[in-house]
Amino acid sequence: MTDLTQVSSTREQRPFGYWLKHIDGAIEENMSRLFAMDGLNRRGWQVLNTISHGPVTVAELDDTMDAFLSADEPTMRPCIDRFAERGWTSTADDGAVTLTEEGRRAHQRVAEQTGVLRDRMMQCLSPQEYRVLMELLQRVATHLDALAVETPGQQPSAPFPSRESGSTGHSRPQSA
Repeated sequence: MTDLTQVSSTREQRPFGYWLKHIDGAIEENMSRLFAMDGLNRRGWQVLNTISHGPVTVAELDDTMDAFLSADEPTMRPCIDRFAERGWTSTADDGAVTLTEEGRRAHQRVAEQTGVLRDRMMQCLSPQEYRVLMELLQRVATHLDALAVETPGQQPSAPFPSRESGSTGHSRPQSA
């Protein structure tokens, strides 16, 4: 028989990277169910929402969405093409993509549903906790971006703080 306190303790000790992947997967699953009604996926929603802020070229959209581009998905062009087929976007002669009236209605409908889902997903945090979480995640992202430009094999610019000096009282996991 498995001791539930042992399982809970093991789960709590998982590293930072595990929790990021777990949360991302849970967001993906919840958003996928929501977006299925409109024939969207999470990436499609992000593209639609970006276009809703004003005219954008494919190059600008790719720059905005660069964190999501990959060898399998090197551009957001196919997403824009699907929106155009649905009558949600139009492209001007200069390459600027905008939402059509139909696209604005679709965006408004999905934005309202997404807002409700986001509120539900964050019910476990107070507004202050959410702000702190966002600040911490942004700080880690900025730090990791800076580490990414260091030369391989280069020593860190600052030593890691000792476990005792951390402000949270939690030890840093050995792997992400």
